Order: sequence, then structure tokens, then C-alpha cells
Amino acid sequence: SRRPRRLLWIASPFAVWALHFVLVYSIQGLVCARGWPLVAAWGGMAVVTLPAFAAVAWLGLRAWRRAQAADVAGEKRFAARLVAMLSLLAVLAMVFTILPALLLNPCE
Repeated sequence: SRRPRRLLWIASPFAVWALHFVLVYSIQGLVCARGWPLVAAWGGMAVVTLPAFAAVAWLGLRAWRRAQAADVAGEKRFAARLVAMLSLLAVLAMVFTILPALLLNPCE
């Protein structure tokens, strides 16, 4: 059955977001604990955030193309549209994750 693969595909944008969330706040904690400069935190967060955005964008674009394909109908089209929408939501969640880390002094 392809249903477990489909469920993994549906969960994949938020799996990327969750990994991004953990890594961003781990970097922030290390910067504070070790006394590293904030520039190191921003660089580390950029190294984590850019690939995460790229991965979610790729998932969303792939899902959108799949939803627009003529040979896809019913449950498969619904799953593709859902992944496309969840990808947009995951990008928004990543923006809300990274903004406080970039705008506020994390060590105070």
C-alpha cells in the first residue's frame, strides 16, 4: 500500500520545520552557553535556515505540480494540495521561528 508513504509525504514539511526549530534554538543555546559572538549565531542560523527553506519550497513545488497534473484525481490530488498548503504554512512557521532569534538578544 502507498498510504504510509503518502502520510510521510504529508508530514514532511512540518518534519523539516521541526528539525529547523530544534537546530535554531540549539545554536542559540550554544552561543549563549559558550559566549560566542552573535555573528556566529546568525551564521549558524543561516546555514540551517536556507536549506530548510529550500527543502520546504521543493516539497511545496513538487506537490503543487502533482496537484495540477491531469492524471491525478481523488485522494492523490487532495494529498498533493494538502502538502502544498502545509509547505506554505511550514515556511511561515520557520519565519516565526527565526525572527525572535535574529531580532532579540538571546543571552539576556
